[in-house]
Amino acid sequence: MAQQGDGFFNPVTKTRIVFVAVPADNGGRELAVDWHVPPGEMLPAAPHYHAGPGGQIAETFTIIAGTATLKVGGKKLTVSAPNAVDIGFNQIHTHPANAGSDKLHVRQSGTRIDPEPETLARVERFLETLVALSQQGKANRRGDITNPLQAALTIHELLLDPTFLPILPRKFQMFMFGLLARRARRRGYVAYHNPQLL
Repeated sequence: MAQQGDGFFNPVTKTRIVFVAVPADNGGRELAVDWHVPPGEMLPAAPHYHAGPGGQIAETFTIIAGTATLKVGGKKLTVSAPNAVDIGFNQIHTHPANAGSDKLHVRQSGTRIDPEPETLARVERFLETLVALSQQGKANRRGDITNPLQAALTIHELLLDPTFLPILPRKFQMFMFGLLARRARRRGYVAYHNPQLL
């Protein structure tokens, strides 16, 4: 598990992630990570949404340096520092990509006030796992885990509910990812992988 200040390098996307606030330090209420993204690269990019109460903020992307593009609710946004984009619960979005010629520095942060403090800790473990698998050559530049069984297990245990893909009903996603996750566990896969520190 990452500690505050830990940094990891993704050799596939050439991005660096630094954990600014970790759920273990605040009762599961906050996760904040700084991404350092070179030109032409991006944060994990698959469109998704976070299920939750309407009218509330699920996560925020604060552009500290550089220029980013992302899609929010079907609209493409271009945002330059200093600025921030709030993502609401149930709002389909992508994560920022570097749209400039300089390095992009963006802070991704989320808070939870509900009685499920483990939610952000699972997201933290997912981010660590994605870097670890990239370091092992098992993820691509978009942030996709390339082995389908590994992807299903990691997504099922660390992301699903409240994070979902927008193209399929939630119950179907839970069923299909759960089915593949059970197959992956029987074959010896584990959901979480620990990345190497910088």
